[in-house]
Amino acid sequence: MTTAFIKPNTKAAHYGRVASLSAIEPPVWLTLLAQTVADGVVVDMEAEGLDHEGLAARLGSLQVRRAVILATGSHPSAHVQQASAAQALKAFITGRWGIPVDVFERLPFDPVQAGAVDWDRIALERYRAHNWHAWGRSDKAYGATFASVSCPFACDFCCVKDFYNSGYRQRDPALVAADIRALTAKGVTNIKMMDELFAMDNPGVRAVCEAITATGLAPRLNIWAYARIDTVNPPLLARLRAAGVRWLAYGIESGDEKIRGAALKGQFTNARIRDVVAMTKDAGIHVLGNFMFGFWDDDRASMEATLALAEALMCEYANFYCVSVYPGSQLYADMHGRGVDLPVSGEEYAQMSPAFKPVPTAHVTGQAVLAFRDAAFARYFSGAGYLAMMERVFGADTVAGIRAMTAINIRGTR
Repeated sequence: MTTAFIKPNTKAAHYGRVASLSAIEPPVWLTLLAQTVADGVVVDMEAEGLDHEGLAARLGSLQVRRAVILATGSHPSAHVQQASAAQALKAFITGRWGIPVDVFERLPFDPVQAGAVDWDRIALERYRAHNWHAWGRSDKAYGATFASVSCPFACDFCCVKDFYNSGYRQRDPALVAADIRALTAKGVTNIKMMDELFAMDNPGVRAVCEAITATGLAPRLNIWAYARIDTVNPPLLARLRAAGVRWLAYGIESGDEKIRGAALKGQFTNARIRDVVAMTKDAGIHVLGNFMFGFWDDDRASMEATLALAEALMCEYANFYCVSVYPGSQLYADMHGRGVDLPVSGEEYAQMSPAFKPVPTAHVTGQAVLAFRDAAFARYFSGAGYLAMMERVFGADTVAGIRAMTAINIRGTR
């Protein structure tokens, strides 16, 4: 008899027509939770391609006595998107077998104290990197680790602290290095650093970089991590590059400095953003820029300014999001107070879902924000200058993949 630790399968519902381009990420939190029980078995419905009936067959073969569902992915916002799916899954399991089922929408353990990940509990060959993360590489095998939890900053649209119920805390660097060694021993070199913010110049991050570099594996690694414009400098970038970091994702969010400041996203200027992106590229690290449309004060002109900044920066990849209003964030309280009709279901929160529900600003409707986001994606990735740069950096095959990506009709409306 075993205890099944289950990750729901919401891939098709949440990603729609671009599901094949998104990553299938190894469930680090679920695996660490399963390690707390001697008979714990990880059942990743997404990675195994299971629907409810497929899960039934899997659980039957395991002779399950108890089930635990963790309604979250590697990012805290995932628990908002997966909560309803987890409850539906619980109802299905209890209705079929009558066994006890626990559902956790937040971490029921302290990951900083959990030790190294036991990668033997999951089949790593089932996981794949994001399309952009593997550009220029033949291998798409994917792993993940983390060096800290929560975040020292307080952006008003973020629900990170609510998810972890704690402030920023760092993990033992030796455990990060142990995860890296174990992953590479299994042939996995495309790795996500799951930290909400990893690239900061503090003693803990420097120690992690040194621990990874000391493994001698860095030349083989293709790590990506989150950063902020105001937390990096040339010495830190050099350390990160030496430790195998090949991509940094910057939360730039808006091209309007007043809007960015109002969201508590920092007081850095657009000029500073340009300098840091150039500095990062000069360090040999690719840049992923994250941009959002639909802040409360956004209008058509400010959204155009955000897109224009993205085009000027010419990051190797860019994520364009509509602002999401997550429970647990200050923004949620603000928008609720304004009487805004907010998303409820997981599909309504999922950016690529056909059922995604964008929120309005003080000046434009939610649907106008969504239409602008979709058009911005197509315009950015079709830019002649951008495509020429990408061919120089990654080659013609990558450019062909980008063209195929932009040809996908996300919503069936164009």
